[in-house]
Amino acid sequence: MRQLDLAELRKIQLGILDVVAKFCDEYGISYFLNAGTLLGAIRHKGYIPWDDDIDLGMLRPDYDRFMKLFNGYKPHYIFVCGESDPNFFMPFGHVEDTRTIQFGGVIHGVNVDIFCLDNAPDDPKELTRMFRRYFFYRTLLSAKALPAFQPVLGSFSRRLLGQILRILIHLIPIPKEYFMKKVIENFRMYQHEDTKRVGDFQGSHLAVIERELVAKTTYAEFEGKKYKIPVGYDEWLTTLYGDYMKLPPKSAQKTHHSFKAYIKEEEGE
Repeated sequence: MRQLDLAELRKIQLGILDVVAKFCDEYGISYFLNAGTLLGAIRHKGYIPWDDDIDLGMLRPDYDRFMKLFNGYKPHYIFVCGESDPNFFMPFGHVEDTRTIQFGGVIHGVNVDIFCLDNAPDDPKELTRMFRRYFFYRTLLSAKALPAFQPVLGSFSRRLLGQILRILIHLIPIPKEYFMKKVIENFRMYQHEDTKRVGDFQGSHLAVIERELVAKTTYAEFEGKKYKIPVGYDEWLTTLYGDYMKLPPKSAQKTHHSFKAYIKEEEGE
């Protein structure tokens, strides 16, 4: 194996993005650049300079069709998520390049994240409860899935509490699949109801938006190509980041990930 530098990592991620975009266009599945990738498209016309991943979004009907149909579309590319793979521990999905390996607590391929925006309850109190349930079960899921003594990132108190939680949860004879099931039950809770808003119950943003603002898409430039973005990108980015065109302080201009990526044995090796 050979370790990938940032430019090589991004090239592989962009290759995955192109495959996903082409597949979605062919099968009539709506996707959009999401979170930091959407912010990068609007503010930088590409990656945020210190970012090292790509995020996409889909509404539930499109996400479910993607989950059902994508695998087998192209060699070396697979879609995995907690709903289809009991060994996967993240509530959102990955499209991975199987010719690569990425180490960051767990092992998988270099990937593009796909988040599903699910129906959000109109009742603000129930919405708050839904977010709290997500945070509770997601925290326990991560603690159970990651090695008990793997270092925890963050402040001293966060590292200390995180380490204690991981050790304790590993002593409890409940499989991580139980916590994944509870996370999935939570974000699918209103899937059969006609709600006005959709929300991110899979990621870290815990935000909601009017459905029509993300159900329709337009295009924006990202690293020299055009990809779909929500027509309500301004409202969504404002909800996620506030004054999103303002750069963060230099001290915050760094990746929030801690992983290393490698390419497997290359041709000719």
